[in-house]
Amino acid sequence: MNGFELFCPGHLIIIGLLPAVLTALYFVINKLSDKSSSVVIKALSVAVLLGETIQDILLTVEGGNFLNYLPLHLCNLGIFVNLAAAFGKGKVRSFFAEVSLTLIAPGAVFAIITPDWNYRPLLNWLPLMCFFTHMLLVIIPFLMYVREYFNPSFRHFHYAFVFLIAAAVPIYILDKAINRNYMYLILPASDSPLDWLESFMGNPGYLIGVLIMLAMILTVIYALLWLIGRLRNKDNI
Repeated sequence: MNGFELFCPGHLIIIGLLPAVLTALYFVINKLSDKSSSVVIKALSVAVLLGETIQDILLTVEGGNFLNYLPLHLCNLGIFVNLAAAFGKGKVRSFFAEVSLTLIAPGAVFAIITPDWNYRPLLNWLPLMCFFTHMLLVIIPFLMYVREYFNPSFRHFHYAFVFLIAAAVPIYILDKAINRNYMYLILPASDSPLDWLESFMGNPGYLIGVLIMLAMILTVIYALLWLIGRLRNKDNI
């Protein structure tokens, strides 16, 4: 089964849909009450879980090994991060919502731009489902940010690292036990930035490179969030 090329016209259209949808949802979510917006965010969070479940069932029915489809890659973990934020309260909601925006959403954007599910035709059910779920992983934290589920701050810079390390340690142990490569902790994905890091940092040295790269990305994200916050406050004066 022939796949689609990255940045082909169809892929570019899908990439272009993301900012268009985010812009439209920004105006929609701002018109809703707190209760209604909460319902929307909860519904979308559940929709991602249902989409991922249906996807894994179909892949298993097609003959795949269910051990290959455990929800243990970073974007899969984002499903549960969003559920915790959508249904949580107080500090729990704030922590997971901020992790979702600063860690999960950038990972989902990267996956949409350089998908590893392009081994199938673009209009096959699998790529369409993957694009759908990954777009929701960007949309949900964006909506939570707009509705002020959390107050992003450089003081929370460590949130993403705390979550990532807490998740990576047990997943690394599981990878070794069942001979899998979830979160690419055993081997880097081919033709990816991780592969490039391994070329000069070695294995497992590339994992240190991942943390350094994450720190750089988070610095940019928090700087942008700080700037947006300043502009928001200026507009409210």
